Amino acid sequence: MLDLDLILKNNELCLVGEPRGRVSRAESGLYLRDTRFLDRLEFSFRDEPLQTLEVQTPAPDHVVVTATNPEYFIGERLVEGHSVLFRIDMQLTTTLMCYVTVENFGREAVSGEVDIVVSADFHDMFDVRGNKPRHPVTPRPPEIDGTTATLSAEGSDGVIVSTIVRGPGTARIRELDDASDTSGVTMHVPLELEPRGTSNGITLEIAPQPFGPPLHDAASQESGPGFEPALTLHTPSTHFDEFIAQCDADLALLQTSFPDGNIPAAGIPWFIAPFGRDSLIVALQTMQIYPVRSEHTLRLLARLQGKKHDPFREEQPGKILHEMRYGDMARTGQIPHTPYYGSIDSTPLFVMTFARHYRSHRDEALYDDLIDNVRRALTWMETDGDMDGDGFLEFPGEQLDYTHISQQGWKDSGDSLNFADGRPVRGPIALVEVQGYAYAAYAWLAEAVRLRGDNAWADELDAKADAIRQKVEEMFWMEDEGFYAQALDGEKRQVDAISSNPGHLLYCGLPSKERAARVAERFARPDMNSGWGIRTLSSEMATYNPMSYHNGSVWPHDVSLAMAGLAKYGHVDLARELAEAITTLALNDPELRIAELYCGFGKDETKTGPVNYPSSCLPQAWAAGAGILAATALLGVDVDDRGQLTVSPHLPDDWDAVDAHGFRVGDRTYGISARRTANGWAVSIAES
Repeated sequence: MLDLDLILKNNELCLVGEPRGRVSRAESGLYLRDTRFLDRLEFSFRDEPLQTLEVQTPAPDHVVVTATNPEYFIGERLVEGHSVLFRIDMQLTTTLMCYVTVENFGREAVSGEVDIVVSADFHDMFDVRGNKPRHPVTPRPPEIDGTTATLSAEGSDGVIVSTIVRGPGTARIRELDDASDTSGVTMHVPLELEPRGTSNGITLEIAPQPFGPPLHDAASQESGPGFEPALTLHTPSTHFDEFIAQCDADLALLQTSFPDGNIPAAGIPWFIAPFGRDSLIVALQTMQIYPVRSEHTLRLLARLQGKKHDPFREEQPGKILHEMRYGDMARTGQIPHTPYYGSIDSTPLFVMTFARHYRSHRDEALYDDLIDNVRRALTWMETDGDMDGDGFLEFPGEQLDYTHISQQGWKDSGDSLNFADGRPVRGPIALVEVQGYAYAAYAWLAEAVRLRGDNAWADELDAKADAIRQKVEEMFWMEDEGFYAQALDGEKRQVDAISSNPGHLLYCGLPSKERAARVAERFARPDMNSGWGIRTLSSEMATYNPMSYHNGSVWPHDVSLAMAGLAKYGHVDLARELAEAITTLALNDPELRIAELYCGFGKDETKTGPVNYPSSCLPQAWAAGAGILAATALLGVDVDDRGQLTVSPHLPDDWDAVDAHGFRVGDRTYGISARRTANGWAVSIAES
């Protein structure tokens, strides 16, 4: 079953097959807390593998596989292929349940054994991805008790994790013959069917037993809030409405209750874990629909905020984590993810999200609970975060080993930062978008604390924001290019690559109107605008490669932030074009899902559609968030200083009416109706 096109998720538990070639057979399995609790699940009849006819997914945690038999002989009698139907109904809760129904459509009785192979290697997610552990887990022989088998492995710290497999009462279980580095069994279930006979007596339960607290079903109260989609949209474009609904459903699917709290998983299959940067950007993208989700994201990250200096984990007082992991390699100190703090931007994004949450929702309790965490984050930005005391946030840019990240912005691949001519960049490195985040952290927080009546602190924060703005305009602006440098290197030289990074400056509101207009004009040129969205790197740069991870690819979340920023600065035509590009990416997917990233080939090169990046996560949180932000930006949804929802539509020219429901201000939910008139848009907002 794991060689099929399927992705199932229920809270922390995720089953991954081979979705449209994005995951190889070696990487499929049942995952929980960064451990693979199932690496083989195979069904056969009379020693012949079943032939799959159809895979249907009625729900994100439910798949039905319809399969049949190849032809075989009973003695000298030929049993025709496709005469016996197998319907395998698989559902995820806190376990994987398989219900098998068998129906004989042949004119002769059939008999034999249904063989079910179940095995688990218990590999760490980092091991599965190719980072081999120094001390791998040791699978143990299965323990068989009647029709129940316990598969298990022991970590180098002595922790034992297991998978309990419960078969039907008629099953006979034996240990796998070819289990070299796994713990596995074969279940033999006898089957006899008369012509037109049906059997539904095969039930298989696969129950992971992880290290840590017990699991919760996503539908349970214990799993936490925010698991249900909330946004509905009705526009003249049915495809757009369906795309937004899929984005909303994917975000609900990715919302996860981890041992440390409730937060969106970054993406399936690799990133079902708490993240700093990713979850905060998702919170900003979806702020006006999901205040509860953003609140819980902030609370989780505040609980895990850095407290001391720990070079191995790159922890510093006040710093917000990059990534938290729960597998064997993290527990035994083979990777620093307990949590790992190797991110330069999570901390200012934390302050930005806190400030925007208060401005949008006036959550006084959250403000009071987290304002000390915000102050500690600001202290980090002004001390450890500023390596040389020049007022910019910087990171060293050095590769310590495979477990540590050298490029600590969102473009975190090792080759993501070069000069225009291809020369590598030496640190300390100050990325342009990170300075935009720092500016917004101070400027947006100033708005929040002024609403709370602390005008003195607000003035101080505004002054710091203005100082950052001036320094960025002075140090990063390239007049000849009419654009901002991607970064400053260790000698404060401009990294003159033309990249998508300045689009985040527009989102943060840092550039002057004049310079924002020049950035918009540069984004519109074909070397940056692929037709599928803005490229991460101009096609004119020496290191441009449309098939790279960050040097010419298109990332929908990156495009969405630029799009929202362009709309704020009044460049609505280009903003609409980018929103439509994001939508078109999804329209080329049969499920209307939008992937983590795409190759950066232009529309004129591909002719038939966007080119998928081979290991792109799907679904992925900030990609799905891009759709929600596109809808929010097109409607021009915001909250004013009085805490009132405002709407200023920037909708496509061929749209004449839009209805939306699910936008939130605090505990109030609103419906929005917009109708085109001769004098512009007539908008009505009603609380529901």
